[in-house]
Amino acid sequence: MYFVAIGAIATLAGALAWNVVGVPEEPRRGSEREALVAESVADTIKRAERDDAAAEYKLAHMYATGTGVEGNKRDAQTWLERAARHGSTEAQYELGNALREGSGVVQDYELAARWLELAAVKGNPDAQYALGQMYHSGMGVPADNAKAYMWFNLAAARDVPGASVQRDALLRALTPAQVLEAQADARRLSQAPAKRSDLAP
Repeated sequence: MYFVAIGAIATLAGALAWNVVGVPEEPRRGSEREALVAESVADTIKRAERDDAAAEYKLAHMYATGTGVEGNKRDAQTWLERAARHGSTEAQYELGNALREGSGVVQDYELAARWLELAAVKGNPDAQYALGQMYHSGMGVPADNAKAYMWFNLAAARDVPGASVQRDALLRALTPAQVLEAQADARRLSQAPAKRSDLAP
């Protein structure tokens, strides 16, 4: 009984000490996290102001979601455009898609196609699929089933949902020579994605 009482007192004392020592630690951890976030935001802004495309893209998303900064759609759009102009494939795709959908910007199919093509040529599979749709429907670009087939073929190779169905549906609209040429173009693009950040619209 004596040992049980001593064990209970030791356990109680240990729990009390843990709680007393642990309580001041939580606010300190919270302030450390806030300091790290503030440092990360400041670092991202500095890098973005020096035309770092990855930082510009990250900053665009921070403004879009209000993460670490006050949310601001206009600033988000400005940083997204800067990132796209400085070669961020993800930003080029997002900007092209926003222009195509008219999401947060004035809808502009021609400009959308140019941004999507930059991302698609560099291997972005979602941009390849979107560009295939645009060539198939003649939206922002002249309708061209062979080019649509090529872009869908590239997107299908990267398992973009629906791309293989779209690609295969176009086979009936193409001659065998067009299919072979489109496949050769797709093969060239898939083997050596071009660096075309300097061709930004």
